[in-house]
Amino acid sequence: MDKGQNQPADLAGLQVDGLSTRSLPAENEASAVLGPPAVPNFETKIGADENGTNGVYDAVPAPIVENEMVVLPEDDDKEKHVGGFLGGFVWLVVNWPVVLLILVPLLAFIIMGSVGIPPYPAFIEGNRARNSLGAQQFDAYTAARDDWLEADSGTRPAGSLFADVGSEENQEFPPFTQETFSQSINIWFESTSGTILSDENVASQLRILNGFQEIVGKFCMRKSATTEECHPPASIFQATNTDTSAGLISSLNAANDVQKDRWKNYLGAKVNYDSGSGSWTKARLRIGGPLPGFKNVTHDADEQSKIYEAEYKGPGFTGLPTRDGWIRKMNDFVDEEAKTNPDLKVRYASGPMIGPVFFSALLADALLSIGALFAVGIIIWVQVGSVLLSVAAMFEIVISFVLALSTWRLVGNESFTFIQVLVIFIILGIGADDVFVFMDAWKQSRAQKKSISGSLRTRLQWTWARAFSAMLVTTSTTIGALCLTSIIDVPSIATFGTFAAIVVFWNFFFCVVWFPNVVIVHDMYMVRGCNDGCCARRVCGCCCQVCAKNWGLEEEGGQPADRAGSKEDMRALERFFKYTLHDFITNNTYRYILFGVFGVIALIGVSLAATQVNLTDKSLTESFLKESSDIQQMFNLLLGNSQAFQATSDGRKRAGHVSYGINQKNPIDRTGTYALGEGDQIGVPVFREGADLNSELFQNHLVETCDKIRTLSSVALRVADKTPESICFMSDFKTYRNAMGLPFPTAPTTLVSDLNSWRGDRCTLPGCYKNQAGTGVANTDRNYDRNTGFLTDGDKITFAFVSGNLSIPFLEQELSVIEPEYDEWRALGEEQNKDGFEPFAITDRTDWIMLMHTLINGVVSGVPIAISVALLVLVVATGNFWVSLFATFTIIGVMASFFITFVATKGKLGYYECMFLQITVGMSVDYVVHLAHSYNVSPRHTNAEKMQDSLGEMGISVFSGAITTLAASGLLFGCQFNVFFQYGSFIFFVILWSIIWAMLFFPALMIQFGPNGRSGDIPPIRYLHRVMCMGMEEGHEAPKAGHPVQVVPPDSVNVVSVKEADNA
Repeated sequence: MDKGQNQPADLAGLQVDGLSTRSLPAENEASAVLGPPAVPNFETKIGADENGTNGVYDAVPAPIVENEMVVLPEDDDKEKHVGGFLGGFVWLVVNWPVVLLILVPLLAFIIMGSVGIPPYPAFIEGNRARNSLGAQQFDAYTAARDDWLEADSGTRPAGSLFADVGSEENQEFPPFTQETFSQSINIWFESTSGTILSDENVASQLRILNGFQEIVGKFCMRKSATTEECHPPASIFQATNTDTSAGLISSLNAANDVQKDRWKNYLGAKVNYDSGSGSWTKARLRIGGPLPGFKNVTHDADEQSKIYEAEYKGPGFTGLPTRDGWIRKMNDFVDEEAKTNPDLKVRYASGPMIGPVFFSALLADALLSIGALFAVGIIIWVQVGSVLLSVAAMFEIVISFVLALSTWRLVGNESFTFIQVLVIFIILGIGADDVFVFMDAWKQSRAQKKSISGSLRTRLQWTWARAFSAMLVTTSTTIGALCLTSIIDVPSIATFGTFAAIVVFWNFFFCVVWFPNVVIVHDMYMVRGCNDGCCARRVCGCCCQVCAKNWGLEEEGGQPADRAGSKEDMRALERFFKYTLHDFITNNTYRYILFGVFGVIALIGVSLAATQVNLTDKSLTESFLKESSDIQQMFNLLLGNSQAFQATSDGRKRAGHVSYGINQKNPIDRTGTYALGEGDQIGVPVFREGADLNSELFQNHLVETCDKIRTLSSVALRVADKTPESICFMSDFKTYRNAMGLPFPTAPTTLVSDLNSWRGDRCTLPGCYKNQAGTGVANTDRNYDRNTGFLTDGDKITFAFVSGNLSIPFLEQELSVIEPEYDEWRALGEEQNKDGFEPFAITDRTDWIMLMHTLINGVVSGVPIAISVALLVLVVATGNFWVSLFATFTIIGVMASFFITFVATKGKLGYYECMFLQITVGMSVDYVVHLAHSYNVSPRHTNAEKMQDSLGEMGISVFSGAITTLAASGLLFGCQFNVFFQYGSFIFFVILWSIIWAMLFFPALMIQFGPNGRSGDIPPIRYLHRVMCMGMEEGHEAPKAGHPVQVVPPDSVNVVSVKEADNA
């Protein structure tokens, strides 16, 4: 082959230490080679030289082979400065670092001061689905029903803890026969041995009840207006009029069905009426009013409420219970009793107790959260070797969160939620990771050639360009995954991800714009003065020698050490990742073992996710704190969510409802509502136009609907007569009219007045609404008005609803159990959709069913979409399909592995779990994306070499970031609040699996299958990279004639075709 023709123009005439270059053949240029056949292929690279910069660069000129030696252009040690934005920014940072150090935060404070931050709502809102038709119908029915209740019975004085017994301030204390209190102290006793009615436990219960009565003192409910004697606590002892174990058991044995049904209020669900064995009893200490100095319970009700609540907490300004308050006194009394009777556990609660007790638990968890912040700060300090830099890192994390709150308000949000506060733990890990990426690049810049390490300016431009590209890729993938939560039809989840994305953006901004100024100030005034009085001791937290070594300085003079990146001068972790870990993965045997192990892990995770993950049956109130928490158990008992006590036959039951008058397809108008606002802003029901709910046809139609409700299998039966528990005002109105000898249906023009007459008549006939004898339909069902009624506009009915109590227990929330019930009622609504009335049917569990469906659909669709978005962002960021695909495989492996720990620890998807699953993709991408990006821009040629560069450059950064996040999230395991605990466990295990897959599986995958050269490159994106990155980093220049070149062995490079060289 003639090698003396058609040499590329940029290589013609080069002089190589006396050796002349040779030309390449013109023919068959696609397969022409340089040098002897034994030389392996060399592909022209779009990239940097081995010691230099990362990114997209000018083409490296093809090597020349002469006497089995390959020649390359010689590195130039002359400092080179870039222009454009980066050049100007670097010049400004190097020359005016203190100005920017102050100016950027100052501008941020000005923005925060002018915009402010949104207020924190008093209640947790936005935790329900809103846009599905079922959710809209449920909200429309709820709003209309509440309007009916308000119109029917009015409202109590705002802020009053007492019942509304009169509105005139001069009203005297009402007789004791009236209910003069609305707050009671509920007391629950539990025997761990199951002998709640033993002599010892009965005596302990009586002592505690008497002791609590003494603590309450003057606030007790008095027996009459003229006596100071208090009503005894309502308990099984009062109900049976006995105070001995034997007397109680005897009374239980002799009790009839009515008594047993009534005594369920005081005895646990599993108490045996024959033997008296069981675990639970309940008592209620009644609080009376008015308080001394007030005329009645409505006289200055707000002030009475404040006095009453203050008695629980005691004096003080912290919100915590103090020694003189009821809570502390009762706690002390219970503790003393526990010393003599450890078998008996006592829990007690009332409305005013919730605040102080809740605040105590929240304070304890807040201290753990603050501990997480300190842990992150300490880890950053240890890693970067400077107190100043660690404080600056924590400052940018905190200010990013606060600035995001101002941004949140600026875009129109009226408040932020409790859930959004958790974003601080996301940004702790991401912020620390970005700081580590920048600082590791900064330290590594000292080991580069003189053209980079020669000055602060060249070092900063090299560091900033490398760190910026790495952080931009991870920030983009994280923001993309987080923003996907906005498609979830649960406002608190949708806004959580969006707000987190804003925080991540501001952290990125501060890390690339503000943090470099801190580094330059630290380097100019702290590090370089190490040997001049060792001023860095206080900042580095170590002696001068350690400080100098950590920052790559010689011991004398504080000048940069010319280390050239040798293995001996690397930090221990850098050596481990670049050599020890890399050598381990390069070994074929170990690599194949890794493939097998991770393959099995992924298969197990996918199998468990498909077969063992179920939806929770716990509501938010039941899962607010850990199940083992005494406070959560107290909440469950107080709210009736505990299985320890059963509802009586006419007690707490869910109901199904059929609604008329509301637009079936467009049931609610949410204009002007804010899903995260204070209060339940659900909207205004949209009533149908033209629906005649006064007509005789509708009266008969509604009675027919009630008859069909009684045939439903989901409707409960009354204990007394086994009749279905339907609640229907029109059926009772018909029965009343028939008993009175009046016609039914009544005339449409008089229907409303006739209904009002029926409700006002205190008769004792069948179908009567309410009477003194207690035989009216509203007397026998205390929830009557809540489950049936109507709204009117003048003499026209605009909304009517009827209901039926459901047989499934009140606490049941398992979808497989409650969905058939919902389907049966929905079918009834469709069946009655005739005669032009268009009703719809729901149940009290409809909102829960809609929420669960929304959450599971969000997970099923959201996670794959998030992974797809991550792949798309990776393709755009790397310009290489194979690198992006293999990184995505790793992310999928992380998700699959996470389900192993999820099933092992819980295995049930609830509100918090589904919410956190939405962001796991965003949390799991960072580490593998860092390594993938570093691999992609490596100038080396083989897969193993490129992966070695990636592990050497980014291994220490991603490992430090993982340790930081693991430490912060691990502290949350000790929190009582379930949201903190679940959040901490999610972050901990996602990050743990992420670092394992990123540091072991991904390198093995890339070494085995990863692309080299231009394999997998997407030319348009690579070209776009080159245009966008022009001038950001130092590239390669084509050698000119006479330019000195260095000689390297031919086995270190590959042969390249002329066509490839020209294309490059």
